[in-house]
Amino acid sequence: MKNRVIAAMAALAAVAAPAAIAQVSGDGGPIKVNADKSEVLERQRKVVLIDNVDIMQGTARLRANRVTINYAGSGETQTNGLTGFGDIESMEAVGEVFYVTPELKATGDKGVYLAATDTITLSGNVVLIRGEDVATGQNLVMNLEEGRTVLDGGSGQVQMNINPNQSGNGSN
Repeated sequence: MKNRVIAAMAALAAVAAPAAIAQVSGDGGPIKVNADKSEVLERQRKVVLIDNVDIMQGTARLRANRVTINYAGSGETQTNGLTGFGDIESMEAVGEVFYVTPELKATGDKGVYLAATDTITLSGNVVLIRGEDVATGQNLVMNLEEGRTVLDGGSGQVQMNINPNQSGNGSN
């Protein structure tokens, strides 16, 4: 099992060098991955991390019960071990998804990162915390490049608790 986690880390490290790949953190840098189990599906161009998944990069952290990393390409490309997957196209996290940066904490039932649009979407019982401000809804879309965050209430309304007396740096 430990070798599988190391294999997944090697797969992520191998693709971490190109500039156009998915990032957990907008700052880039090395990616550290922990999981109880990993499965590399070369023909489908996927790495699946299962149970107690914890991915860290720079000051950002993603935790979930399961994370599937999908690589760009047709799957017809011959790979040389784990180093030939190429750029990450998307990541899907399910089950108790938790994403945290120094500026925010966000939780939901499911999270999807799309490299093409540089967006993270959380859905289902979303809670967003910035400093002492808390907002809840059903769908959260964060455009990392633009620094834009949109929270939708789904069939209900977005609810917010805002503390106007906190400092403007987003931290407590």
